[in-house]
Amino acid sequence: MKIKGKTVSLSQIAKKKIKEYIDNEGLQSDDILPSEGLLMEKLGVSRYTVREALALLEQERTVYKVQGKGTFVNRKPINIESGLEKLDSITEIIKSFGYMPGTKWIAVERGEPTEDMVEKFGLKEGEKVVTFKRLRTADGEAAAYLVDTIPEKYLGDRDAEDIKTESLFTFFEKELDIVIEYAITEISPVFPTMEMIKYLEVDKSSLFLLFHQLHHDRDGRLILYSFDYFDPKIFNFKVNRIRIN
Repeated sequence: MKIKGKTVSLSQIAKKKIKEYIDNEGLQSDDILPSEGLLMEKLGVSRYTVREALALLEQERTVYKVQGKGTFVNRKPINIESGLEKLDSITEIIKSFGYMPGTKWIAVERGEPTEDMVEKFGLKEGEKVVTFKRLRTADGEAAAYLVDTIPEKYLGDRDAEDIKTESLFTFFEKELDIVIEYAITEISPVFPTMEMIKYLEVDKSSLFLLFHQLHHDRDGRLILYSFDYFDPKIFNFKVNRIRIN
């Protein structure tokens, strides 16, 4: 395990060697790493280099530190990469990467539409909307916070409180015979809302990718007015661009 060569920084080499040690020893989530002293001996480097390597691993979320106890193996990071050109439900995206999708329902709220909702949905005076707030998880890890609003009239005689399906897309198709065909999306980096800080247990300085989405059916009718907040540490979005002459 001794480190030889200096083509890259010692701390980067030490980081790689520690990751190899984690794999070779079969260490699992929450297993403790050897002490800094033992790592110095195994790697043949200074305490400074070991600390730098551990700091790099902590930044990558490979390990985490507990004051006074040591350094522990973190759970393997979840990484989901999705193309923006294809509209899939979050449930389908998470499943496609081999993770187990989950939902924690935060609230189902009946209320007044905003002015923008009235305009976009074409609502009449007095018509209400229903907003679904959900925390979506992948293998139990918080991945996205969704705030989806629909006109109450779309639900017919169904009670909004009883809608607890994993995917709203699936509910619309099976129960309402509504198929979401496309979405118009605006993307921007934002800080978490107070609700997100509470339910996701994130720091107020954490950045999220906000997708403000208007989901339409095959007839062009607006179905869902959404504010979807994605954790960029879990979701990576890509765009395939082509040159048009």
